[in-house]
Amino acid sequence: MTIIQPQKNKNKTGLFLLMIIIFLAAGFYIYEYNRLVGLKYQVQVLEKNLTEAQAANADFKSQFYQLQTANNLENLVKEKGLVKEAQPLYISSL
Repeated sequence: MTIIQPQKNKNKTGLFLLMIIIFLAAGFYIYEYNRLVGLKYQVQVLEKNLTEAQAANADFKSQFYQLQTANNLENLVKEKGLVKEAQPLYISSL
C-alpha cells in the first residue's frame, strides 16, 4: 500500500515563506527606524540653529536701535560736517 503525504512539502514552503516575510518586515522596520532617527537629529540641529539665529538677530536689533539714539545721530552729523537747515527748500515736479 502506498501512503501519500501531500502536507509534508507544503509545511516547509509555508515556513520558508513566513521566514522570508519576517526578515523583510524586520529589514523594513530597521530601515524606517534609522530614517526616523536621522530626521529627528536633523530637526534638533535645525532647532538649535534657529535659536542661535534668533539670539543673533535680537543682538543686532539691539545694536541697531542703540546706534539710532538721538545722541549718536547728533555725533554722526557732527562727524560728517552736516548742517541742520531751518527752512529747507524741496524740489517738486509739479
